[in-house]
Amino acid sequence: MVTLCAFIVVVSTLEVLMLANAEGFRIWKMLNPEGTAAEYSAMLLVSYLVDILIPAGIAIYTYFSIARLGTPRTYRLVWGAIVFLATARKVLTMRTQSVFWYVSLLFWGILFLVVINIHRLEKNSSTERM
Repeated sequence: MVTLCAFIVVVSTLEVLMLANAEGFRIWKMLNPEGTAAEYSAMLLVSYLVDILIPAGIAIYTYFSIARLGTPRTYRLVWGAIVFLATARKVLTMRTQSVFWYVSLLFWGILFLVVINIHRLEKNSSTERM
């Protein structure tokens, strides 16, 4: 799961790098004629932080707590809801011109499935070790 979260962070980074150029600013300026370069940069930064905050949080939380606490139902419910809402937010951005948007959605969908089914994955891996 930590690797999957790292992939989401990398894809989000590449997406922001793709948008942080003169052409992206020009298009944004057409949509927001009174906007400044500082506002465009702030919008990209906030979007990037929102995109990486959840995968980083879930990776760190899981890495440090899964050995001690396991994955109780509340873990799956809370993190599943957070990942689902993050995926919905990503869908609503509608950056359909970007291949990174599609790849990111794919990884978010996989992360959602892993989070809600992690208890089954733990059982399968523990029975395979025996």
